[in-house]
Amino acid sequence: MMTTLAAQIPARQRIAAVMRLHVANPWPTVILPWIVLLGVHALTWSIWALISHYAGDTLEPEAFRYAGGVSWLVIYMMVIAIQAMNAGFRFALGLSATRRDYYVGTVAVFGLMALGYGIGLGLLALVERATGGWWLDGSFYAPAYLYDEPFAVVAFHYVALYLLFTSMGSLIGAMFVRWRAYGLYAYFAGLALAVVAFVWWLVGAGGDALVGFLRDNPLAVVMAWTLPVSAVLALLGWLVIRRAPSRG
Repeated sequence: MMTTLAAQIPARQRIAAVMRLHVANPWPTVILPWIVLLGVHALTWSIWALISHYAGDTLEPEAFRYAGGVSWLVIYMMVIAIQAMNAGFRFALGLSATRRDYYVGTVAVFGLMALGYGIGLGLLALVERATGGWWLDGSFYAPAYLYDEPFAVVAFHYVALYLLFTSMGSLIGAMFVRWRAYGLYAYFAGLALAVVAFVWWLVGAGGDALVGFLRDNPLAVVMAWTLPVSAVLALLGWLVIRRAPSRG
């Protein structure tokens, strides 16, 4: 019955329905992240102002250029991707969407959100520079290695980072949907092995190679290399969820 209904509805409409499902409640994915981010920024700026006031002329140059408050956003969005894959999957299948429709629609939403967050953070970085680091020579939206980069590179950096973490979250969510807790055990076991292998590679000849790669290539090139990783993670997520049961 479900297959018959899905065949009667064009794929484009089914995918669009899945996308609307994810943004039906924009609070956790669109509104709350910006509120929290601006709150963290306000708190960070307050700390900067206090330090600047009491340190006076003894304050070191570039003291406020290494804030990491914006990094929580990509972690939060990975959690959102895990929840989206788990919470909406069976509900969407009950509304005549296929597994392919659900996965394509979900990935499309994450892609559009990556563009939105990347452009938004890039614009805030421009405002930051126009105000002299919020009048305190600080750097919240373009800290450390992003400080001297142009708008396009800052925005692309956040887009690529967002895609990497949401594709990772989609894979984790897909493994949970298909295998429940055993899927999470398998994922984190594999992640632990990958981390150990990476550390061993760094201890060997890999450390010098990695430092050389980061030193000799512009940031845009470095971030571009994360896109194939994101694509592989997204493909693995699809291979997992395409066999996931429609009932828990």
